[in-house]
Amino acid sequence: MDINKIGRQIAALRKELGYTQENLAEILNISPQAVSKWENGHALPETVLLPNLAKALGTSIDSLLTDSKIQILSAFYGDGIESYNVAKRLNKLIQNDNLDIMVNALTLACPLDNNRPKYLILKYQIEQNIYYTFADEDSQLTIDLNSKRFRNAESVLIIAASYGTAKAKYDVMLKIEHYNLFNWNEYHADHETFPSDPNNDDKDYLTFVYLNKDGIHLVTCEENESIAYNIDKTELYRKQDENEYFIPNVPLLPEFGKGMECSWAAALTAALQAMHIKTTYEHVMGVSGACYRLAFCSPRWDYSSVDGLVAYDYAMPGYKAFGFTPDFAERIDKEARAEERKHMINEIRHNMPVLGINLRVAPEWGVICGYKNNGSDLFCRTKYDSEIHNSSGYEKGKYNPYDYLFVDNWPFIITYFSDMTPPPTPKENLVNSLRVFADCTKQEIGRGYAMGLKAYEVWQIDLLDEAWYENNDDEQFARRLSVNQFCSLALFDARKSAYIYLSDNKSFLSDKADSMEQIIKYFYDISEMAGQIHKLLGSEEHYKGARAREFWTMEMRIRQAELLSQMLDSERKAMFIAEKIIYNIG
Repeated sequence: MDINKIGRQIAALRKELGYTQENLAEILNISPQAVSKWENGHALPETVLLPNLAKALGTSIDSLLTDSKIQILSAFYGDGIESYNVAKRLNKLIQNDNLDIMVNALTLACPLDNNRPKYLILKYQIEQNIYYTFADEDSQLTIDLNSKRFRNAESVLIIAASYGTAKAKYDVMLKIEHYNLFNWNEYHADHETFPSDPNNDDKDYLTFVYLNKDGIHLVTCEENESIAYNIDKTELYRKQDENEYFIPNVPLLPEFGKGMECSWAAALTAALQAMHIKTTYEHVMGVSGACYRLAFCSPRWDYSSVDGLVAYDYAMPGYKAFGFTPDFAERIDKEARAEERKHMINEIRHNMPVLGINLRVAPEWGVICGYKNNGSDLFCRTKYDSEIHNSSGYEKGKYNPYDYLFVDNWPFIITYFSDMTPPPTPKENLVNSLRVFADCTKQEIGRGYAMGLKAYEVWQIDLLDEAWYENNDDEQFARRLSVNQFCSLALFDARKSAYIYLSDNKSFLSDKADSMEQIIKYFYDISEMAGQIHKLLGSEEHYKGARAREFWTMEMRIRQAELLSQMLDSERKAMFIAEKIIYNIG
C-alpha cells in the first residue's frame, strides 16, 4: 500500500470539493494536523475513520486504498430515477490501468429492468487529476491513462441528452443547443419540443447528463413533465408540478410618459427580447410601420385613437419582420376560454410570450408571461406595472421570482407568435416599412377612425371648432384636453421612432441615398414639430375642470393646428418620395 499515493489522493479529492484541511478536519472531528500528516504521506487514516472519510470525499474506501493509477471514485448506473452504486465493481474490473466494459445491467450486476433510457456516470482519478465521463446503455466504455474527459463546470453544462425509451431514443443535444439560445428555465418533455419514435406508443422520457461545480449528474423526467433549473441555475431537477410556469426576465415596460408610448409595440419589443431576439422599441416601430401611424376619432375624441392596431394592421408586418406570423384570438366567448387558456399555457411553457390587450387598469397592450394553478392565475407585464410596484401595499416578489403582476381582466384580443420562418433581410424590412408608410398614410378611414393624412386634417378641424369649446362644460373640455395630450404624446413618440429607424437603416438602400436622406430630413422636422406640440400642451400634467379651460387657450389650439398642418405637408412629401423608391425597386 503506497502511503504517499493515498495521501495525494486525499488531498486531490479534498481540493476538488473546495475543502480546506480545516474543513475536512471539522467534518471528521479530528485535528487539521492529522489531515496534514495523511496528505504528506506521514501517516494513514485510522481504520475507524475510513467510512466517514470516504463519505466526506464522495468516494469509497476501496477507491481510497487502491494501488491502481486509475481509480473510480464514484459510479452510478441508472435512469435518473433509479440508480445503483457500481464504483466497487468497476474498480475490480480495472486491469493494467485499463477499464474496458460493455455498459449494461448484466455487466454491472444491476437488477434494473424498465423502459427508461439508462446511463453510467463516473467520477474517476488518474494520478492526482479528477475527471468525469458517462456512457449510455449497450455502449462500450474504455478508460485508460489517456482518458482525460470532462472536468467540473462553474455553471450547469448539459453534455448528453436523449428523448424516448430504452428501446428507441433520440439524441437531442442539437435541440438543447438550439433551445439554450432562448435561456429556458425548463425543458418540457413532449413530442412537439423533442422528436418521438413513430413506432413508440409507450411513455417517452427526457434524460440529461450534466456537469456543475459538484461534478456529473443524471436527471430524468417522464413525458408531459419537465426538467427544470433551480432558482439560481446551479442544478437541474425533475419537475412534476405543471401547475405553474414563468418565462424568465420579461423586461419591465416604462409607464406612459416615460418612453415606448405605443403599448402594442412596447409589448412586442419586451416579448422579443425575452425570447433573446435582439431588437429595440424604435426598430419594432419601424419594421412594423407603427412609427407612421396616426388615427383620430372624431367628433368623439377617444383615448383608443393611440392603440397601435386600432385602425390598421401593423401586427402582420411587425411579426413578419422577425420571422413570425401573428395568430389572433379575438373576443373569446366564455365557454371557449378553457381551451384558449390551454393554448396560452402551452405557448408559455415553450417560452413563447403571449400579447394581450386590457390585461390591467385600461385597454392597453401587455405581455402574458406566466401562470399558476393550471392557468387560473395569469401573470403579465404592462405599462402600469411601475405605478403598482411603487405603491406602499405592493409586496415585491410575493407571487413569482420575476415580479410579474396578475392579469386582472380577460383580454379581448390575444396574439400568439406563430409559424417561425427565416426573417427578411434588413433591406427587405426597410422596403416593407416604406410600403406600409405609403399605404397607411393614404388610408382615410379605418374601423371608424380617420387615418394618415386625413387624420391630420380632421384633428385640425376639431381644434379650430370654437363653437364646441364654448358650448361644452368644463368636464368635457378637460377630457378633450387629456385625449389631445395623449394623442400628441403618441404622435411625438411615433415620429421620433420613424426618424431613428430610418436613420439607422438608410445604408441598406445606399443606391437610393439621396431619396432616403430627404425622407429622413422630413421625419426629423416632423418629430421636432410633434415635440413642440408635446411641450406646448404640458403633457406631464393632468388638468381638471375649469383649470383645463384656463390652460388650453384658443391661441394654443390655433398654434397646434398650424403645426399639424406643417407636419401633414412634410409627411405628404415624404410619402411621395417613398412611393418613388418602392416603384423603382419593383
